[in-house]
Formats: sequence, C-alpha cells, structure tokens
Amino acid sequence: MLSWLLKNVVSGAAGAGLLGACSAAQGNVANSDQAAQTAASTKGKSVTDENMPINQRFQSLDEYLAWLQQYGAPADHAWYKEIRPGVYELQTGNFRPLEGEGQAQRTFTREELEKKFGFSK
Repeated sequence: MLSWLLKNVVSGAAGAGLLGACSAAQGNVANSDQAAQTAASTKGKSVTDENMPINQRFQSLDEYLAWLQQYGAPADHAWYKEIRPGVYELQTGNFRPLEGEGQAQRTFTREELEKKFGFSK
C-alpha cells in the first residue's frame, strides 16, 4: 500500500511540483553564501566578539553586568548580583566547587569589578 501511494504521488502532478521545487538552482536561493558573507562583513562590533576586551564591547560596567544577568544567568553562567549599593556577589548557577575550591572570593566592590573588567578610569 505504501509503495503504491509513493509511486502515485511522485508520478502525479503534485509530485512533479515537489520535485521541481527540490531541484531549483542554488543561485535562486535568497539566503545564499554570498548574502551571508555580505551580512557578516557589515555587522559591526558585537558584544559576543570574544576577540575584543569587555570594556570595548560594552559602554559601562552596568551594561555588562545587565548583559551577564540577562544572558548568563539563564544558561548557568557566572553573573554578579548587587546585594548592597556598590557591593556585588558572584552568582555561579549550578556550579558547585570541589572541596577546597570553595574559598574563592564571592563578593566584590564596584571598584574591584571595574578594575577586573577594564572599566576603571
């Protein structure tokens, strides 16, 4: 039954239309490699360009911390939560340090973070 159905669909008018669409020339595709290369070359600076320092990808520490919270926190990446004015606590998501590694610094002043990420003047 299945082979009869496939044979009739492929040989029928509907099948001819499908085969015609599948065999379209690649040059007719709107999202070709050339279009993707043009878009990539005109994209400009991106916050995800890891070749650039953080202080060049973001205009301020606040912008960077907001980006970390918005995109890092849901993916269990480290981010910083302001616990008091000017004092931030490192949030590590599901990361659990091994014994002896838990002694790492967890709170930072605004000045420490500005220096760490290159925003200090």
